[in-house]
Amino acid sequence: MHLLPPFSRALMRQPARNFAAGLTTSKRQDPPDFDLAPRQHETYAQALRDCGLDVKVLPADERFPDGHFVEDPFVIFRDLAFHCRSGAPSRRGEGESLKAHLSPLRIVEPPRDARIDGGDVLFCADRVLVGISARTNGAGFEALRKALRSVKADILVEPVPFTGVLHLKSGLTELAPQVLIRDPALQTDYDLTWAEVIDLPPEEGYAADVMPVNDTLFVAANCPRAFAAASSVCSRVVPLDLSEFVKMDGGVTCLSLRY
Repeated sequence: MHLLPPFSRALMRQPARNFAAGLTTSKRQDPPDFDLAPRQHETYAQALRDCGLDVKVLPADERFPDGHFVEDPFVIFRDLAFHCRSGAPSRRGEGESLKAHLSPLRIVEPPRDARIDGGDVLFCADRVLVGISARTNGAGFEALRKALRSVKADILVEPVPFTGVLHLKSGLTELAPQVLIRDPALQTDYDLTWAEVIDLPPEEGYAADVMPVNDTLFVAANCPRAFAAASSVCSRVVPLDLSEFVKMDGGVTCLSLRY
């Protein structure tokens, strides 16, 4: 049994015309193509609808060039919506613009010293891993653990200090119970021996961000090793071309809040 119940809804936000001004650590020289990005975004939304989810897509908000990465401002667990306060100051207003669309979830605010991004929070079948990064600090980890335990008192929540990628889920996600897929760029001293770890070739590293949605596993398009790994554990694997979002450190999980 997985910690997360089946998903029935998703919240998304269209990319703003200034989305190329968002934060990125990408070394790519070519800027993202705004004409292509909205088409990729709509294909993603339709793929979630095809899984039976009720998908709400909010209009773009040019106040937040990174605002389409809606997974970072909240962590949702059952009836809880934990409001993240990002370690990136320019992103801290994004969650306020989403609150009204998360009813009837119970919204929990973190203490002022807590810094956390949803992209650093990985729900596995039997535990939650929280990356300690430039965006997420120890106080953010403790605040989230406390909030999650208000829903499930015995939930296992573990900190994972790492380097090499922006968010934990940029470089590590779960393909199936106790099967992880990893970008070799991600470096950590956290003990992963409880799981089988599939390392991708460096050129497919960004495909380590996979997204399970009920009986479907979404993976980055044009990544044959990632697709083969996903197909070995799931009968329905859907590749998504998100090339313009990858240029801005985006991955498959980043563009939606699923609950």
